[in-house]
Amino acid sequence: MSTYTFIACRASGTIEVHALDAERGTLRRLTVVDGVDGVSTLAFDHDRAILYAGRGGEQPLLGVFTVVAGGRLEHRGDFELPHSAAFISFDGDGLLIASYHDSAVTRLPLDDDGLPTSSRPVFDDTTAGKNIHCIVPTRDGRHVYATALGSDTIVAYRRGEEGEAALVRLEDTVVEPAGEGPRHLVVSPDGARVGVVTEMGGHVYAYDRDAESGALSFTGGAPIAERADLLVRGVARVAGGAPVPERPIWAAELRQARGGELWVATERTASTLSVLRAGAKPSRTSRVVTEERPRAAAVSPAGDLILVGGETSSHVSVYRVDAEGQLELTQRIETGGNPAWFAFQRVD
Repeated sequence: MSTYTFIACRASGTIEVHALDAERGTLRRLTVVDGVDGVSTLAFDHDRAILYAGRGGEQPLLGVFTVVAGGRLEHRGDFELPHSAAFISFDGDGLLIASYHDSAVTRLPLDDDGLPTSSRPVFDDTTAGKNIHCIVPTRDGRHVYATALGSDTIVAYRRGEEGEAALVRLEDTVVEPAGEGPRHLVVSPDGARVGVVTEMGGHVYAYDRDAESGALSFTGGAPIAERADLLVRGVARVAGGAPVPERPIWAAELRQARGGELWVATERTASTLSVLRAGAKPSRTSRVVTEERPRAAAVSPAGDLILVGGETSSHVSVYRVDAEGQLELTQRIETGGNPAWFAFQRVD
């Protein structure tokens, strides 16, 4: 079995294809796709081996690629998006898109070939909250959750029934205290729990999920910043917003490892990667200083390798995380500028 790793390098406008050696915990670059200006987020359709790439710019675009022999990417086309994309999730016969700058939740329908289609309406919600940063579907197919960083809320939707829109918004969950800024979230494999990292507060919070109603109930949280980091409460990075302090809390990514038993989170000012025991009351198991300004992180399909990209280091570090939540660096590799997102494909 082979595992391909796709790395979106935003500053270079490239997508790199690497072979991931799961036993050694190393990457080996195979090819580089140029001309993908503004690429910043990726999503993958495993059944059809299609990679989707969100691209910024004056006109936001969706690049569509098919993975062919040897992990090479065949460009299928670029399609206009209604909003800029901070986060994309594959959703069966559609793509879920979170727009930070346009404060929108979008569901873009796909045809049988995995391309955007006009045969079904685009779902577009521009009233969900400010600065939508992440959007994730649940495995049971019942609900979709998004983070509204500027509104301190987790936005929930249920699937629309016949005659309804594709998504129907439910009651929001407020993330407290105010000003924490929920950024990224994960849904546990069994669907019973949602974890959220707050950008300006630097906490990972846990919520129980009601599988029927979609409602979330707060259960506990843990900080990823330490007193020795000398950080202060962060601010939202928006046009006309408050001045950014010298050393603000600036958390970024949240992913789950080892079958959902662990959560991993990054913080950009102190350049740290934290591992937490997932559960009703998360607890940190380890923390390391990692790539400079680590915005992007991802966990390999096997669940035991963590990839971290540095916004300003142009490198990716690979760590193995054990069952106790301890980290071991297995490789550091140079990449294109600002490795901003990862996606994986397993091939038999």
